[in-house]
Amino acid sequence: MSTMDDYLAKARAALDGMQPRIDELRAQADQAQGTAKERIQAGIVKVQEAQAKARAQLEQASKSGQGKWKSAARQADKALNDVGAQLQLLAEQVQSSVSAAAPAARRAWTAFRDEWNRGRGDRERLLDDKG
Repeated sequence: MSTMDDYLAKARAALDGMQPRIDELRAQADQAQGTAKERIQAGIVKVQEAQAKARAQLEQASKSGQGKWKSAARQADKALNDVGAQLQLLAEQVQSSVSAAAPAARRAWTAFRDEWNRGRGDRERLLDDKG
């Protein structure tokens, strides 16, 4: 497996790994009432938009080829960090408005952060690799 393929596989796995957590948040939002429900749903939309941007950046990196993929991958890394930031905002918002959904939001953010940080060294090594 090439360095590019290895990086892309790790980044996609982190991105895909958060989907069950987002689904859990969506289920919690469905149980919420009024403005709390609207806030959670709006936060989920922002997370999904950030996910779509990250997926697009990863796709661009995969199409860039061996010579230029690292630049696109760095943009994908930034987009993936934004997904984490959006999850954190959602977790904080949920915590302040819906106590039942707060644990799901916190778990989503924590799981993403932990997975993302666990692979950070590998991804950085792949980006810094001269090959």
